[in-house]
Amino acid sequence: MRSNSAEAGPGWSLVTNHGRVLACIAADPDARLRDIAATVGITERTAAQIVGDLEQAGYLTKTRIGRRNRYHLDANRKVRALPRPSMTVAQLLGLLLQAVDRQPFT
Repeated sequence: MRSNSAEAGPGWSLVTNHGRVLACIAADPDARLRDIAATVGITERTAAQIVGDLEQAGYLTKTRIGRRNRYHLDANRKVRALPRPSMTVAQLLGLLLQAVDRQPFT
């Protein structure tokens, strides 16, 4: 039996961890995996795997600068998660970040 408690929340998310990691990187291209993991609420290992997935899929590239990584998003890449890839990464992130900034239900 499922709980209807608002605090427990559903067993799913509207935005996947991949999307949340992508948004973190968009907000701070110099973010460390440790910071990304803490923001998203995942382990560093999972954050590294997700960054690898995003890089392999062509959503971002990673450049080593000294001991740190810098990420560059391909903002024109079509978003694969939608039924028809009609929205670019930049459009999706703009929509998500704009929604977060507005926070209409506070």
